[in-house]
Formats: sequence, C-alpha cells, structure tokens
Amino acid sequence: MRAFILAGGSGTRLSPLTSYVPKCMIPVAGRPFVDHVIDYLHSHNIRDIVLLLSADDAEVFKNHLGDGSKLGVKVQYSISPRAGTAAALQAASDLVDGSFIIYYGDVMADLDLTAMLRFHEEKGALCTLALSRGVRLDYGVGKLDSEGRLQYFEEKPILSEYPVSIGIYACQPRFLSYCKVGSDLAADVLPHLISKGETSPRYRLIQTVEPGEGILGNQKETGPIASVSVPEQIQ
Repeated sequence: MRAFILAGGSGTRLSPLTSYVPKCMIPVAGRPFVDHVIDYLHSHNIRDIVLLLSADDAEVFKNHLGDGSKLGVKVQYSISPRAGTAAALQAASDLVDGSFIIYYGDVMADLDLTAMLRFHEEKGALCTLALSRGVRLDYGVGKLDSEGRLQYFEEKPILSEYPVSIGIYACQPRFLSYCKVGSDLAADVLPHLISKGETSPRYRLIQTVEPGEGILGNQKETGPIASVSVPEQIQ
C-alpha cells in the first residue's frame, strides 16, 4: 500500500521559523520530523511513500530524503501549487494504483495503523478516518442558559462525544473522484462524503476508527498524539 504524506503547507503558525525550514523538516529529537513519520509508516510495513509538496520547499525534502533508501522505503515526489490538500492529492492521482493512505505530515500518533488498514479492507469502505477521543481542546468551554447565565465551565476539556481527526485516512481509488467538490479534504471532501453516505442505508461511504478503542483494541485511553505545529506537544 502507498502512503501520500501531505507536507507542502506553508506552516504559518510556526512563522518565522518556517521561513527558513519547512514545517515537516523541523528537527525533533535530533532528526527532521518527516523522518519520524516515515519510520512510523515503515513499522507498519508501508514502504512506498509519495510526498505531496509545493515548489517552495521540494528541494529541501529531495536533498534530505533522496529516493528514501536510507530509511528503508521508496520515496516519490508530487509537486503542485499550494491550492489545498484535496488539490495536492488530485495532482498526484497518476500515482494512485490501489488502496492508499493519506497522512498529514505534521502529525505523529500512537495508532495501530495495521489494524486500521485491516478494518478498512474488511468493511469495504471508500474512506476510513482515524479519530481520537483523547485530545484536549485549546480553550475553556461553557454552557449558557436561556438568559445568558453561565451554567457550566471547564478549562481545556476532552469532549469524548466529539472525536478529533488525527490526520490519517485509508482510501480507495474512487475517493479521488470526490476531491473535485472543494480544495480541502477535511473542510470540503469529508463532509460531502458523509452527506452522501447518509442517503444510502446499505453502504457507508465513511467508516470511522477510534485509536485504542473498539475495533482497534480494548484499551480505554488513546495513545499520545503530537503535531509539530504545536511545539508544546513535542517532548
């Protein structure tokens, strides 16, 4: 199976650092973050990788990774303008030849990817989305009554009834045909797929998996999730 790593974003939240170093090339534990992502994929027998990049930073990745052999994988590159995640995937459509993974390159998760892919194939889903019930919000939340009085408040809660996407999808090739509905996978394509799935009682277009729970095991706590875009998550 081939993994498509989204690594062409501008990294504005980490500016001015990302004016000099692409976000996914920022060193973590002495190595570029993208190396840790590739090691994770390699540990789940994903050895065929496509980096989705912009022309602004492609050469930095090419100079570091080359053909990927030093990390035990095959790396190819798809270079396109920064027009959104769906557009980046569409630009690499010629490299889709079967079931594939979309991986947001600034995220590292403790997820049993092998089990997720097995679940994806067993269900015959068009797209399987990995979600976490263990991510805290960055803000405090409150609840108001009809007169505007505060009835409840909690600082940076975990809202288990609203699982958070951790940026890992497993997809079938037909998923590409839905990327034309908008430029962003999360904001445009997934909501469109879900709306389509609701109209078909016999076939769900979106299957969801919560790492560390249910189909992926009996653990009650989700493993750690970190983003290089949020430095305090990196330890």
